[in-house]
Amino acid sequence: MKPKATASVPALDRGIDLLELLASADRPLSFSEILTGLGIPRASLVRILNTLLNRGLIDKMQPDGHYRLGMKLLYIGHRLKDKITLRSVAWPLMQSLSDETRETVELAVLDNGQLLLIEQIEGSGDVRISSRIGGAYPYLHAVSVGKLYLAHMEPAKRKRVLAQVGLPAVTPWTITDPEQLDKELGEILQRGYAKEDQELRTGVRRVAAPIYDHFGRVAGGLSIAAPVFRMTVTDFPKYGERAKAIAEEISIGIGGRMPETNANDIKTLETAFERRKE
Repeated sequence: MKPKATASVPALDRGIDLLELLASADRPLSFSEILTGLGIPRASLVRILNTLLNRGLIDKMQPDGHYRLGMKLLYIGHRLKDKITLRSVAWPLMQSLSDETRETVELAVLDNGQLLLIEQIEGSGDVRISSRIGGAYPYLHAVSVGKLYLAHMEPAKRKRVLAQVGLPAVTPWTITDPEQLDKELGEILQRGYAKEDQELRTGVRRVAAPIYDHFGRVAGGLSIAAPVFRMTVTDFPKYGERAKAIAEEISIGIGGRMPETNANDIKTLETAFERRKE
């Protein structure tokens, strides 16, 4: 008995067929070759080609007008490779950290301006913290990993990122004051980890440490999440240091290196904080 087919989008199916046809060819293909290979109406092929060209997924060669895969696919492939490598290196270390703490350990990256949860190992406590893998969070100021990224950003970029979404109160504990946020970002750079005190989800605290790539840039954030009755504010340093130690191991595993110094970034944030007070 055949499995029941799920609903699909015909135009999208044809577009993917076209990409697979170009990928399997050993040279760029002409319009006629693609038309013959796909066996679809000419008008449909014109629309699909135009869409893929506009999105940079294919290129039209000059002067013969043949088609080949676009460089954007290479970019997407590299992004996927980076995420797979990070996850594969991080997973056993995350498992070890979760076993040690009995709390949930998470791995998140910044993708298109949003935090993306790409791996999670649930804790073994009676009350467990769980989030949806693949979930995206736009409010960087409300999440420990998001604050890591903000702290390491160039000031101009940080200003643009925050201007896009503002500082909305996700919970009553979310930081919504720019001065307070500047102060906290400076502290993150000094201590090497970020903390989150019910700012994204009431009843949940987190600590997060940065994972660095080979350029010394933040490649992701490793966090420990726990209910407030198991992670008190006085526990932040203990969990923060453990997250930082494991994040450093992951950084080494992916060929990353620690930034030479955060002194300039700390000074910039301190200056911004003082100016806001004036």
